[in-house]
Amino acid sequence: MKLALIHPQIIRGSGVENFLIEFAKRLVAAGHELTYITSLTTPEIGALLPGRWELLPRLKGSATMRMWHFDRVAPRVALAAGVDLSIGFGRTCVQDVHRNGTGCHRLYGNLLPLWQRYSVKHLYELYLERRLYAGRETPKFVTSSARVAAQLQGVYGADGERFRILFPPVESQLFRPAENRANTRELYCRKLQTDAAKPVLLFVSLSHRRRGLEPLLEAMKQNDATLWIVGRNLSPAMRDKIKRLGIGSRVRIVPVTSNLVELYQSADWFVHPTQYDAFSNTVLQSMACGLPGLISVMDGAVDHIRNEENGLMLYHPQQPRELAARIQEALAYDATSWQALSTAARETVLAQTWERHMREWMEVLGE
Repeated sequence: MKLALIHPQIIRGSGVENFLIEFAKRLVAAGHELTYITSLTTPEIGALLPGRWELLPRLKGSATMRMWHFDRVAPRVALAAGVDLSIGFGRTCVQDVHRNGTGCHRLYGNLLPLWQRYSVKHLYELYLERRLYAGRETPKFVTSSARVAAQLQGVYGADGERFRILFPPVESQLFRPAENRANTRELYCRKLQTDAAKPVLLFVSLSHRRRGLEPLLEAMKQNDATLWIVGRNLSPAMRDKIKRLGIGSRVRIVPVTSNLVELYQSADWFVHPTQYDAFSNTVLQSMACGLPGLISVMDGAVDHIRNEENGLMLYHPQQPRELAARIQEALAYDATSWQALSTAARETVLAQTWERHMREWMEVLGE
């Protein structure tokens, strides 16, 4: 099959872009002919992904103008390329299938500061999203969760028959429990200079405000656990907050370049009090490592959580008192109960392989 993959930039970066690269590699391996329509890539990616590259001009200056130009030109290039089907991954309104990897921008926008909500860029993104889902120029949509599909249908009145839900894959051979968890945990606690006798909560984020770090820090006042924060460096205001709360001795900032698998294998609970996420890969990765989680119902990944069977749900993740109570509930689990959650968490995601995901994609494209 001749396929066009459309995205403004095909580079290693966001979850959407990393997914696109792996997806393309597997399409090529399966014998499909690919055309990549983008404005930005790298020599490394060009060498990694064989096929035809259509590099569109990347306008300087305004990000809004770049979105407008790419949305206007990319569909014409896809049509001229003579492909069987086109798949869009970003802010484009015309393609045969659109894969949503970011959720409902209108709902996400409600979490932005006022100055961002009324920026030209944000308003134009809302316009493109409305045109995409309320219009008929794209026949079919793929989302990562039932939650996101329902949100888009509710906000824009889109026909549910146009949606297909394909859960993201997880590499369970890479993300797996440690062979000797006690030893791995002891070594990592020593590396981060934390007390191995205390339970460890793991928080992973590249967007601390949206992912709920502030209420989590406030909730930490109510327990004696250690918190490992993986991701971007903290702002001065966030560091001051930790100091004011008196929890600095129990908080460690871990660089994003650290071995995430070993962190999953060493922690006791994955805490994810996000305000909004389409589908966080970290949820499946932690589950594959046998790390039970406290997962916000505002993340599409909650589709995989069975409360108190393979993890715990956070119903009001932005309320510090409720978050603190849920953490206390988690910390009260004895070793046997924790192990039952750990085993169930991994078993839940074992079926979400890349092989299964690609078969499901072929079924969608075959329709």
